[in-house]
Amino acid sequence: METPSAAEVASARRIMAWKDFVPISLRFPLFILIIIVYMFSGGVYMSAVAEMSGDLSWINEDIMMAGYASMTGLTIAFPLLFRILFRFPPRELLLFSGGVFSVSDYLCMVSDFLPLVVFLSFISGFSKIVGTFVCWSNIQLKITPKRDFAVFFPFLFTFVLGSVQLVNIATGYSIYAFDWKAMHRLTIGAFIIIFALVYFCMRRKFRQGPYMPFKGIDYLGGILWSLWLLCIVFICVYGEHYDWLEGEKIRRAIIFAIVLLFLCLQRAATIRHPYINLKTFSQRNMLYIFILFGCMTLMSATSTSIQNIFTGAILGFDQRHNADISWGLPIGIAVGTGIFYLTLVKWKWQIKDIVLTGFFFFLLYQVMLYFLIDASTEKYMLYLPMVFKGAGVSIVYTSLTYALAGCVTFIYYFEAMCVIGFIRTSFGGPLSSAIVSQLFNHIQQKNIAGLGSYIDSMHSMANSFTSLYGEFQKQILMVSLKEVYGYATIIAIIILLAILASNYRHLLSSNTNNMLRLSQIWKLVRHKMADS
Repeated sequence: METPSAAEVASARRIMAWKDFVPISLRFPLFILIIIVYMFSGGVYMSAVAEMSGDLSWINEDIMMAGYASMTGLTIAFPLLFRILFRFPPRELLLFSGGVFSVSDYLCMVSDFLPLVVFLSFISGFSKIVGTFVCWSNIQLKITPKRDFAVFFPFLFTFVLGSVQLVNIATGYSIYAFDWKAMHRLTIGAFIIIFALVYFCMRRKFRQGPYMPFKGIDYLGGILWSLWLLCIVFICVYGEHYDWLEGEKIRRAIIFAIVLLFLCLQRAATIRHPYINLKTFSQRNMLYIFILFGCMTLMSATSTSIQNIFTGAILGFDQRHNADISWGLPIGIAVGTGIFYLTLVKWKWQIKDIVLTGFFFFLLYQVMLYFLIDASTEKYMLYLPMVFKGAGVSIVYTSLTYALAGCVTFIYYFEAMCVIGFIRTSFGGPLSSAIVSQLFNHIQQKNIAGLGSYIDSMHSMANSFTSLYGEFQKQILMVSLKEVYGYATIIAIIILLAILASNYRHLLSSNTNNMLRLSQIWKLVRHKMADS
Protein backbone atom coordinates (compact mmCIF):
# COMPACT_ATOMS: atom_id res chain seq x y z
CA MET A 1 0.00 0.00 0.00
CA GLU A 2 1.41 3.37 -1.01
CA THR A 3 1.99 5.67 1.97
CA PRO A 4 0.15 9.00 1.72
CA SER A 5 2.37 12.01 1.16
CA ALA A 6 3.04 14.56 3.89
CA ALA A 7 1.10 17.20 1.95
CA GLU A 8 -1.92 14.89 1.63
CA VAL A 9 -1.89 14.07 5.33
CA ALA A 10 -1.54 17.75 6.27
CA SER A 11 -4.46 18.68 4.00
CA ALA A 12 -6.61 15.86 5.38
CA ARG A 13 -5.91 16.91 8.95
CA ARG A 14 -7.15 20.40 8.11
CA ILE A 15 -10.47 18.81 7.01
CA MET A 16 -10.99 21.09 4.04
CA ALA A 17 -14.76 20.57 3.88
CA TRP A 18 -15.12 23.43 6.37
CA LYS A 19 -14.67 27.07 5.41
CA ASP A 20 -11.51 28.88 6.43
CA PHE A 21 -13.09 30.81 9.30
CA VAL A 22 -13.90 27.56 11.16
CA PRO A 23 -11.00 26.93 13.59
CA ILE A 24 -8.97 23.85 12.70
CA SER A 25 -9.23 22.60 16.28
CA LEU A 26 -13.05 22.54 15.98
CA ARG A 27 -13.38 20.84 12.59
CA PHE A 28 -12.90 17.28 13.81
CA PRO A 29 -15.22 17.66 16.87
CA LEU A 30 -17.88 19.23 14.64
CA PHE A 31 -17.93 16.19 12.37
CA ILE A 32 -18.13 13.92 15.43
CA LEU A 33 -21.09 15.99 16.64
CA ILE A 34 -22.83 15.59 13.27
CA ILE A 35 -22.22 11.82 13.38
CA ILE A 36 -23.73 11.55 16.86
CA VAL A 37 -26.82 13.53 15.81
CA TYR A 38 -27.25 11.24 12.79
CA MET A 39 -26.90 8.15 14.99
CA PHE A 40 -29.58 9.49 17.35
CA SER A 41 -32.16 9.68 14.56
CA GLY A 42 -33.95 6.93 12.71
CA GLY A 43 -37.69 7.40 12.31
CA VAL A 44 -38.98 5.10 15.07
CA TYR A 45 -37.34 4.33 18.41
CA MET A 46 -37.86 0.69 19.31
CA SER A 47 -37.16 1.43 22.99
CA ALA A 48 -40.49 3.30 23.06
CA VAL A 49 -42.49 0.36 21.73
CA ALA A 50 -44.87 0.08 24.72
CA GLU A 51 -45.65 3.79 24.88
CA MET A 52 -46.13 4.13 21.10
CA SER A 53 -48.39 1.09 20.86
CA GLY A 54 -50.58 2.45 23.64
CA ASP A 55 -50.81 5.93 22.15
CA LEU A 56 -51.30 4.90 18.52
CA SER A 57 -53.39 1.77 19.16
CA TRP A 58 -50.80 -0.31 17.31
CA ILE A 59 -49.53 -3.70 18.34
CA ASN A 60 -45.90 -3.98 19.42
CA GLU A 61 -45.02 -5.75 16.19
CA ASP A 62 -46.04 -2.68 14.17
CA ILE A 63 -43.46 -0.48 15.90
CA MET A 64 -40.81 -3.20 15.67
CA MET A 65 -41.47 -3.55 11.94
CA ALA A 66 -40.89 0.18 11.43
CA GLY A 67 -37.73 0.06 13.54
CA TYR A 68 -36.24 -2.85 11.61
CA ALA A 69 -37.21 -1.17 8.33
CA SER A 70 -34.81 1.62 9.32
CA MET A 71 -32.04 -0.95 9.86
CA THR A 72 -32.87 -2.52 6.49
CA GLY A 73 -32.56 0.84 4.74
CA LEU A 74 -29.17 1.27 6.38
CA THR A 75 -28.08 -2.17 5.17
CA ILE A 76 -29.18 -1.84 1.56
CA ALA A 77 -27.34 1.48 1.07
CA PHE A 78 -23.82 0.03 1.30
CA PRO A 79 -23.26 -0.80 -2.42
CA LEU A 80 -24.08 2.82 -3.37
CA LEU A 81 -22.01 4.71 -0.79
CA PHE A 82 -18.98 5.54 -2.92
CA ARG A 83 -21.14 6.29 -5.97
CA ILE A 84 -23.08 8.81 -3.89
CA LEU A 85 -19.85 10.24 -2.46
CA PHE A 86 -18.42 10.79 -5.95
CA ARG A 87 -21.67 12.23 -7.31
CA PHE A 88 -22.48 14.91 -4.71
CA PRO A 89 -20.41 17.31 -2.59
CA PRO A 90 -20.48 16.61 1.19
CA ARG A 91 -22.36 19.84 1.86
CA GLU A 92 -25.23 18.89 -0.46
CA LEU A 93 -25.42 15.37 0.96
CA LEU A 94 -25.57 16.55 4.56
CA LEU A 95 -28.13 19.27 3.80
CA PHE A 96 -30.36 16.87 1.87
CA SER A 97 -30.14 14.04 4.38
CA GLY A 98 -30.66 16.47 7.27
CA GLY A 99 -33.82 17.75 5.60
CA VAL A 100 -35.01 14.18 4.99
CA PHE A 101 -34.45 13.31 8.65
CA SER A 102 -36.31 16.35 9.93
CA VAL A 103 -39.35 15.65 7.73
CA SER A 104 -39.28 11.90 8.42
CA ASP A 105 -39.00 12.32 12.19
CA TYR A 106 -41.88 14.79 12.23
CA LEU A 107 -44.15 12.59 10.10
CA CYS A 108 -43.29 9.50 12.14
CA MET A 109 -44.24 11.45 15.25
CA VAL A 110 -47.64 12.66 14.00
CA SER A 111 -48.71 9.93 11.54
CA ASP A 112 -50.75 6.87 12.48
CA PHE A 113 -50.59 5.35 8.98
CA LEU A 114 -48.29 2.36 9.43
CA PRO A 115 -47.15 1.84 5.80
CA LEU A 116 -46.03 5.48 5.63
CA VAL A 117 -44.11 5.18 8.91
CA VAL A 118 -42.40 1.99 7.71
CA PHE A 119 -41.43 3.62 4.42
CA LEU A 120 -40.13 6.78 6.12
CA SER A 121 -38.14 4.65 8.56
CA PHE A 122 -36.54 2.82 5.62
CA ILE A 123 -35.62 6.15 3.99
CA SER A 124 -34.25 7.43 7.32
CA GLY A 125 -32.02 4.39 7.66
CA PHE A 126 -30.73 4.86 4.12
CA SER A 127 -30.02 8.54 4.76
CA LYS A 128 -28.37 7.78 8.11
CA ILE A 129 -25.62 5.61 6.63
CA VAL A 130 -25.06 8.06 3.76
CA GLY A 131 -24.67 11.03 6.13
CA THR A 132 -22.40 9.22 8.58
CA PHE A 133 -20.31 7.77 5.72
CA VAL A 134 -19.70 11.27 4.35
CA CYS A 135 -18.55 12.43 7.78
CA TRP A 136 -16.25 9.47 8.42
CA SER A 137 -14.68 9.73 4.96
CA ASN A 138 -13.76 13.37 5.73
CA ILE A 139 -12.02 12.59 9.02
CA GLN A 140 -10.48 9.15 8.41
CA LEU A 141 -6.99 10.53 7.72
CA LYS A 142 -7.25 12.66 10.83
CA ILE A 143 -7.77 9.44 12.81
CA THR A 144 -5.17 7.31 11.03
CA PRO A 145 -2.75 8.97 8.59
CA LYS A 146 -1.48 5.50 7.66
CA ARG A 147 -5.02 4.44 6.62
CA ASP A 148 -4.93 1.47 8.98
CA PHE A 149 -8.26 -0.29 9.68
CA ALA A 150 -6.83 -1.63 12.96
CA VAL A 151 -6.81 1.96 14.23
CA PHE A 152 -9.85 3.27 12.36
CA PHE A 153 -12.36 0.53 13.23
CA PRO A 154 -12.01 0.74 17.05
CA PHE A 155 -12.59 4.49 16.88
CA LEU A 156 -15.47 4.08 14.41
CA PHE A 157 -17.36 1.38 16.29
CA THR A 158 -16.89 3.02 19.68
CA PHE A 159 -19.03 5.88 18.36
CA VAL A 160 -21.38 3.84 16.16
CA LEU A 161 -22.21 1.04 18.61
CA GLY A 162 -22.02 3.36 21.61
CA SER A 163 -24.42 5.84 20.03
CA VAL A 164 -26.93 3.05 19.36
CA GLN A 165 -26.99 2.24 23.08
CA LEU A 166 -27.05 5.90 24.12
CA VAL A 167 -30.15 6.37 21.94
CA ASN A 168 -31.94 3.68 23.94
CA ILE A 169 -30.82 5.27 27.21
CA ALA A 170 -31.90 8.75 26.12
CA THR A 171 -35.24 7.39 24.93
CA GLY A 172 -35.84 5.74 28.30
CA TYR A 173 -35.11 8.93 30.23
CA SER A 174 -37.17 11.11 27.86
CA ILE A 175 -40.17 8.79 28.18
CA TYR A 176 -39.86 8.82 31.97
CA ALA A 177 -39.64 12.63 32.04
CA PHE A 178 -41.98 13.52 29.16
CA ASP A 179 -43.45 11.14 26.55
CA TRP A 180 -42.29 9.05 23.58
CA LYS A 181 -42.50 12.05 21.24
CA ALA A 182 -39.79 13.89 23.17
CA MET A 183 -36.98 12.12 21.30
CA HIS A 184 -38.50 13.11 17.97
CA ARG A 185 -38.66 16.75 19.06
CA LEU A 186 -35.08 16.56 20.29
CA THR A 187 -33.72 15.11 17.03
CA ILE A 188 -35.70 17.58 14.89
CA GLY A 189 -34.25 20.46 16.89
CA ALA A 190 -30.74 18.98 16.65
CA PHE A 191 -31.05 18.61 12.87
CA ILE A 192 -32.18 22.21 12.50
CA ILE A 193 -28.96 23.26 14.26
CA ILE A 194 -26.86 20.85 12.14
CA PHE A 195 -28.59 22.11 8.98
CA ALA A 196 -27.66 25.69 9.83
CA LEU A 197 -24.10 24.68 10.75
CA VAL A 198 -23.55 22.87 7.46
CA TYR A 199 -25.26 25.56 5.38
CA PHE A 200 -23.19 28.45 6.69
CA CYS A 201 -19.88 26.75 7.59
CA MET A 202 -19.14 24.18 4.86
CA ARG A 203 -17.65 24.88 1.45
CA ARG A 204 -20.20 24.92 -1.37
CA LYS A 205 -18.18 23.26 -4.15
CA PHE A 206 -15.74 21.15 -2.16
CA ARG A 207 -15.45 17.54 -3.39
CA GLN A 208 -13.51 14.62 -1.97
CA GLY A 209 -13.11 13.04 -5.38
CA PRO A 210 -13.84 13.67 -9.07
CA TYR A 211 -17.40 13.96 -10.29
CA MET A 212 -19.00 10.67 -11.33
CA PRO A 213 -22.56 10.44 -12.70
CA PHE A 214 -25.08 7.82 -11.69
CA LYS A 215 -24.61 5.36 -14.53
CA GLY A 216 -24.68 1.59 -14.53
CA ILE A 217 -26.56 1.30 -11.23
CA ASP A 218 -29.01 -1.56 -10.89
CA TYR A 219 -31.89 0.32 -9.26
CA LEU A 220 -34.39 -2.49 -9.84
CA GLY A 221 -32.02 -4.95 -8.18
CA GLY A 222 -31.73 -2.67 -5.15
CA ILE A 223 -35.53 -2.47 -4.90
CA LEU A 224 -35.90 -6.26 -5.17
CA TRP A 225 -33.28 -6.91 -2.47
CA SER A 226 -34.96 -4.31 -0.23
CA LEU A 227 -38.38 -5.93 -0.65
CA TRP A 228 -36.90 -9.36 0.06
CA LEU A 229 -35.27 -8.15 3.28
CA LEU A 230 -38.45 -6.39 4.42
CA CYS A 231 -40.40 -9.56 3.68
CA ILE A 232 -38.06 -11.64 5.85
CA VAL A 233 -38.30 -9.03 8.62
CA PHE A 234 -42.11 -9.15 8.38
CA ILE A 235 -42.09 -12.94 8.82
CA CYS A 236 -39.78 -12.77 11.84
CA VAL A 237 -41.58 -9.88 13.53
CA TYR A 238 -45.19 -10.94 12.94
CA GLY A 239 -44.65 -14.72 12.97
CA GLU A 240 -45.72 -15.28 16.56
CA HIS A 241 -48.61 -12.81 16.29
CA TYR A 242 -50.09 -14.71 13.32
CA ASP A 243 -49.16 -18.14 14.74
CA TRP A 244 -46.43 -18.79 12.19
CA LEU A 245 -47.44 -21.26 9.46
CA GLU A 246 -50.99 -21.37 10.79
CA GLY A 247 -51.46 -17.78 9.72
CA GLU A 248 -52.38 -17.06 6.12
CA LYS A 249 -50.38 -13.81 6.02
CA ILE A 250 -47.18 -15.59 7.09
CA ARG A 251 -47.66 -18.29 4.44
CA ARG A 252 -48.17 -15.62 1.78
CA ALA A 253 -45.11 -13.73 3.00
CA ILE A 254 -42.96 -16.89 2.78
CA ILE A 255 -44.10 -17.51 -0.80
CA PHE A 256 -43.48 -13.86 -1.65
CA ALA A 257 -39.98 -14.05 -0.09
CA ILE A 258 -39.10 -17.15 -2.13
CA VAL A 259 -40.24 -15.49 -5.36
CA LEU A 260 -38.33 -12.30 -4.54
CA LEU A 261 -35.14 -14.22 -3.74
CA PHE A 262 -35.41 -16.07 -7.05
CA LEU A 263 -35.87 -12.76 -8.91
CA CYS A 264 -32.88 -11.20 -7.09
CA LEU A 265 -30.58 -14.13 -7.87
CA GLN A 266 -31.85 -14.46 -11.45
CA ARG A 267 -31.24 -10.76 -12.07
CA ALA A 268 -27.79 -10.92 -10.45
CA ALA A 269 -26.88 -13.84 -12.73
CA THR A 270 -28.09 -12.28 -15.98
CA ILE A 271 -27.09 -8.59 -16.00
CA ARG A 272 -23.56 -7.23 -16.29
CA HIS A 273 -23.40 -5.14 -13.14
CA PRO A 274 -26.07 -6.24 -10.62
CA TYR A 275 -26.75 -4.47 -7.36
CA ILE A 276 -25.09 -7.37 -5.50
CA ASN A 277 -22.77 -9.48 -7.62
CA LEU A 278 -23.07 -13.24 -7.10
CA LYS A 279 -19.28 -13.40 -6.73
CA THR A 280 -19.71 -11.51 -3.47
CA PHE A 281 -21.25 -14.57 -1.84
CA SER A 282 -18.25 -16.73 -2.76
CA GLN A 283 -15.57 -14.38 -1.43
CA ARG A 284 -13.04 -15.96 0.90
CA ASN A 285 -14.37 -16.66 4.41
CA MET A 286 -17.69 -14.93 3.71
CA LEU A 287 -19.60 -17.95 5.02
CA TYR A 288 -17.54 -18.12 8.23
CA ILE A 289 -18.04 -14.42 8.93
CA PHE A 290 -21.76 -14.59 8.12
CA ILE A 291 -22.24 -17.51 10.53
CA LEU A 292 -20.26 -15.81 13.30
CA PHE A 293 -22.30 -12.63 12.94
CA GLY A 294 -25.41 -14.82 13.17
CA CYS A 295 -24.07 -16.31 16.41
CA MET A 296 -23.45 -12.79 17.72
CA THR A 297 -27.04 -11.68 17.05
CA LEU A 298 -28.33 -14.87 18.66
CA MET A 299 -26.24 -14.27 21.79
CA SER A 300 -27.46 -10.67 21.91
CA ALA A 301 -31.13 -11.66 21.65
CA THR A 302 -31.45 -12.75 25.28
CA SER A 303 -30.72 -9.21 26.51
CA THR A 304 -33.19 -7.60 24.09
CA SER A 305 -36.00 -10.17 24.32
CA ILE A 306 -35.76 -11.91 27.71
CA GLN A 307 -33.93 -9.60 30.07
CA ASN A 308 -36.65 -6.96 29.83
CA ILE A 309 -39.20 -9.54 31.01
CA PHE A 310 -37.04 -10.19 34.07
CA THR A 311 -36.46 -6.52 34.92
CA GLY A 312 -40.08 -5.55 34.21
CA ALA A 313 -42.23 -8.44 35.45
CA ILE A 314 -40.01 -9.72 38.28
CA LEU A 315 -38.03 -6.70 39.49
CA GLY A 316 -40.65 -4.09 38.56
CA PHE A 317 -38.24 -1.70 36.83
CA ASP A 318 -39.69 1.21 34.88
CA GLN A 319 -38.13 3.04 31.91
CA ARG A 320 -35.81 5.04 34.13
CA HIS A 321 -34.33 2.03 35.93
CA ASN A 322 -33.94 0.09 32.67
CA ALA A 323 -32.11 3.10 31.24
CA ASP A 324 -29.89 3.20 34.34
CA ILE A 325 -28.65 -0.38 33.94
CA SER A 326 -28.20 0.14 30.19
CA TRP A 327 -25.26 2.45 30.94
CA GLY A 328 -23.20 -0.71 31.27
CA LEU A 329 -23.53 -1.32 27.52
CA PRO A 330 -21.70 1.79 26.18
CA ILE A 331 -19.05 1.30 28.87
CA GLY A 332 -18.62 -2.31 27.74
CA ILE A 333 -18.47 -1.22 24.10
CA ALA A 334 -15.63 1.20 24.86
CA VAL A 335 -13.84 -1.53 26.82
CA GLY A 336 -14.34 -4.00 23.95
CA THR A 337 -12.95 -1.73 21.24
CA GLY A 338 -10.02 -0.96 23.54
CA ILE A 339 -9.38 -4.69 23.96
CA PHE A 340 -9.54 -5.15 20.17
CA TYR A 341 -6.96 -2.40 19.62
CA LEU A 342 -4.58 -3.72 22.28
CA THR A 343 -4.82 -7.36 21.23
CA LEU A 344 -4.44 -6.69 17.50
CA VAL A 345 -2.07 -3.72 17.35
CA LYS A 346 -0.04 -4.05 20.54
CA TRP A 347 -0.07 -7.76 21.32
CA LYS A 348 -0.39 -9.06 17.71
CA TRP A 349 -3.13 -11.61 18.40
CA GLN A 350 -4.77 -13.56 15.61
CA ILE A 351 -8.33 -12.57 14.68
CA LYS A 352 -9.54 -16.02 15.70
CA ASP A 353 -8.33 -15.44 19.27
CA ILE A 354 -9.93 -11.98 19.40
CA VAL A 355 -13.28 -13.37 18.18
CA LEU A 356 -12.98 -16.11 20.79
CA THR A 357 -12.46 -13.45 23.47
CA GLY A 358 -15.59 -11.64 22.34
CA PHE A 359 -17.75 -14.73 22.58
CA PHE A 360 -16.22 -15.49 25.99
CA PHE A 361 -17.64 -12.15 27.19
CA PHE A 362 -21.04 -13.27 25.84
CA LEU A 363 -20.66 -16.48 27.88
CA LEU A 364 -19.92 -14.45 31.01
CA TYR A 365 -23.08 -12.40 30.44
CA GLN A 366 -25.28 -15.48 30.03
CA VAL A 367 -23.78 -17.23 33.10
CA MET A 368 -24.16 -14.17 35.32
CA LEU A 369 -27.79 -13.62 34.30
CA TYR A 370 -28.51 -17.31 34.93
CA PHE A 371 -27.48 -16.90 38.58
CA LEU A 372 -29.09 -13.46 38.96
CA ILE A 373 -32.62 -14.56 37.98
CA ASP A 374 -34.18 -13.98 41.40
CA ALA A 375 -36.74 -11.61 42.91
CA SER A 376 -34.14 -10.31 45.38
CA THR A 377 -31.69 -9.16 42.69
CA GLU A 378 -30.61 -5.54 43.15
CA LYS A 379 -30.16 -3.09 40.29
CA TYR A 380 -26.43 -2.65 40.82
CA MET A 381 -25.91 -6.40 40.29
CA LEU A 382 -26.90 -6.06 36.62
CA TYR A 383 -24.27 -3.47 35.67
CA LEU A 384 -21.36 -5.90 35.29
CA PRO A 385 -23.29 -8.36 33.04
CA MET A 386 -24.25 -5.44 30.81
CA VAL A 387 -20.59 -4.39 30.58
CA PHE A 388 -19.69 -7.97 29.56
CA LYS A 389 -22.43 -8.01 26.93
CA GLY A 390 -21.36 -4.63 25.51
CA ALA A 391 -17.72 -5.76 25.38
CA GLY A 392 -18.72 -8.97 23.60
CA VAL A 393 -20.72 -7.11 20.97
CA SER A 394 -17.98 -4.58 20.22
CA ILE A 395 -15.15 -7.14 20.10
CA VAL A 396 -16.98 -9.54 17.79
CA TYR A 397 -18.45 -6.75 15.64
CA THR A 398 -15.13 -4.94 15.21
CA SER A 399 -12.95 -8.01 14.69
CA LEU A 400 -15.26 -9.63 12.12
CA THR A 401 -15.63 -6.36 10.17
CA TYR A 402 -11.85 -6.04 10.21
CA ALA A 403 -11.53 -9.64 9.03
CA LEU A 404 -14.00 -8.95 6.20
CA ALA A 405 -11.82 -6.07 5.00
CA GLY A 406 -8.88 -8.47 4.76
CA CYS A 407 -10.76 -11.27 3.04
CA VAL A 408 -12.78 -9.53 0.36
CA THR A 409 -11.49 -7.85 -2.79
CA PHE A 410 -12.23 -4.13 -2.50
CA ILE A 411 -14.42 -4.09 -5.61
CA TYR A 412 -16.82 -6.41 -3.72
CA TYR A 413 -16.19 -5.04 -0.22
CA PHE A 414 -19.23 -2.78 0.15
CA GLU A 415 -21.46 -5.38 -1.48
CA ALA A 416 -20.07 -7.87 1.06
CA MET A 417 -20.85 -5.39 3.84
CA CYS A 418 -24.42 -5.32 2.52
CA VAL A 419 -24.65 -9.14 2.51
CA ILE A 420 -23.21 -9.36 6.04
CA GLY A 421 -25.68 -6.65 7.00
CA PHE A 422 -28.51 -9.05 6.14
CA ILE A 423 -27.76 -10.94 9.36
CA ARG A 424 -25.98 -8.15 11.23
CA THR A 425 -28.39 -5.23 10.97
CA SER A 426 -31.47 -6.35 9.00
CA PHE A 427 -33.31 -9.61 9.68
CA GLY A 428 -30.68 -11.07 12.05
CA GLY A 429 -32.09 -9.22 15.06
CA PRO A 430 -35.78 -10.10 14.59
CA LEU A 431 -34.91 -13.68 13.58
CA SER A 432 -32.82 -14.22 16.73
CA SER A 433 -35.49 -12.55 18.89
CA ALA A 434 -38.16 -14.78 17.33
CA ILE A 435 -36.09 -17.90 18.11
CA VAL A 436 -35.48 -16.87 21.72
CA SER A 437 -39.11 -15.78 22.25
CA GLN A 438 -40.42 -19.02 20.80
CA LEU A 439 -38.08 -20.99 23.06
CA PHE A 440 -39.23 -18.97 26.08
CA ASN A 441 -42.93 -19.49 25.27
CA HIS A 442 -42.42 -23.23 24.82
CA ILE A 443 -40.55 -23.52 28.12
CA GLN A 444 -43.15 -21.40 29.89
CA GLN A 445 -46.03 -23.58 28.69
CA LYS A 446 -44.15 -26.68 29.78
CA ASN A 447 -43.50 -25.23 33.24
CA ILE A 448 -47.11 -24.13 33.66
CA ALA A 449 -48.22 -27.71 33.09
CA GLY A 450 -45.48 -29.08 35.35
CA LEU A 451 -45.70 -26.65 38.28
CA GLY A 452 -49.48 -26.47 38.11
CA SER A 453 -49.74 -30.10 39.19
CA TYR A 454 -48.26 -29.20 42.61
CA ILE A 455 -51.07 -26.79 43.50
CA ASP A 456 -54.05 -28.29 45.30
CA SER A 457 -56.33 -27.47 48.23
CA MET A 458 -53.59 -28.34 50.71
CA HIS A 459 -51.24 -25.61 49.41
CA SER A 460 -50.34 -23.00 52.05
CA MET A 461 -51.74 -20.18 49.89
CA ALA A 462 -54.81 -22.03 48.61
CA ASN A 463 -57.24 -19.78 50.55
CA SER A 464 -56.12 -16.64 48.69
CA PHE A 465 -56.54 -17.05 44.96
CA THR A 466 -54.97 -13.67 44.15
CA SER A 467 -51.83 -14.37 46.19
CA LEU A 468 -51.61 -17.92 44.88
CA TYR A 469 -51.98 -16.87 41.24
CA GLY A 470 -49.47 -14.02 41.60
CA GLU A 471 -46.87 -16.25 43.22
CA PHE A 472 -47.50 -18.98 40.67
CA GLN A 473 -46.95 -16.56 37.75
CA LYS A 474 -43.81 -15.17 39.38
CA GLN A 475 -42.28 -18.61 39.92
CA ILE A 476 -43.18 -19.70 36.40
CA LEU A 477 -41.46 -16.64 34.93
CA MET A 478 -38.31 -17.07 37.01
CA VAL A 479 -37.99 -20.78 36.28
CA SER A 480 -38.60 -20.22 32.55
CA LEU A 481 -36.15 -17.32 32.35
CA LYS A 482 -33.47 -19.27 34.17
CA GLU A 483 -33.97 -22.20 31.81
CA VAL A 484 -33.65 -19.96 28.73
CA TYR A 485 -30.41 -18.48 30.05
CA GLY A 486 -29.24 -22.01 30.78
CA TYR A 487 -29.76 -22.98 27.15
CA ALA A 488 -28.08 -19.73 26.05
CA THR A 489 -25.06 -20.63 28.20
CA ILE A 490 -24.87 -24.07 26.59
CA ILE A 491 -25.06 -22.52 23.10
CA ALA A 492 -22.33 -20.01 24.02
CA ILE A 493 -20.07 -22.87 25.15
CA ILE A 494 -20.77 -24.75 21.91
CA ILE A 495 -19.87 -21.64 19.89
CA LEU A 496 -16.60 -21.27 21.82
CA LEU A 497 -15.72 -24.92 21.25
CA ALA A 498 -16.58 -24.64 17.54
CA ILE A 499 -14.30 -21.60 17.16
CA LEU A 500 -11.50 -23.42 18.98
CA ALA A 501 -11.92 -26.48 16.76
CA SER A 502 -12.13 -24.49 13.52
CA ASN A 503 -9.14 -23.88 11.30
CA TYR A 504 -9.30 -20.50 9.64
CA ARG A 505 -5.81 -19.19 10.28
CA HIS A 506 -5.95 -17.20 7.06
CA LEU A 507 -9.09 -15.34 8.01
CA LEU A 508 -7.38 -12.20 6.84
CA SER A 509 -4.24 -11.16 5.06
CA SER A 510 -2.43 -8.49 7.05
CA ASN A 511 -1.10 -6.78 3.93
CA THR A 512 -4.58 -5.94 2.65
CA ASN A 513 -6.03 -4.27 5.75
CA ASN A 514 -5.35 -0.67 4.79
CA MET A 515 -7.85 1.79 3.38
CA LEU A 516 -7.43 2.75 -0.26
CA ARG A 517 -7.13 6.35 -1.28
CA LEU A 518 -10.25 7.99 -2.67
CA SER A 519 -8.40 8.49 -5.98
CA GLN A 520 -7.72 4.74 -6.15
CA ILE A 521 -11.32 3.95 -5.27
CA TRP A 522 -12.54 6.40 -7.91
CA LYS A 523 -10.42 4.63 -10.54
CA LEU A 524 -11.81 1.23 -9.53
CA VAL A 525 -15.40 2.45 -9.66
CA ARG A 526 -14.80 4.23 -12.96
CA HIS A 527 -13.28 1.08 -14.42
CA LYS A 528 -16.32 -0.88 -13.29
CA MET A 529 -18.59 1.69 -14.96
CA ALA A 530 -16.57 1.45 -18.19
CA ASP A 531 -17.13 -2.31 -18.28
CA SER A 532 -20.86 -1.72 -18.30
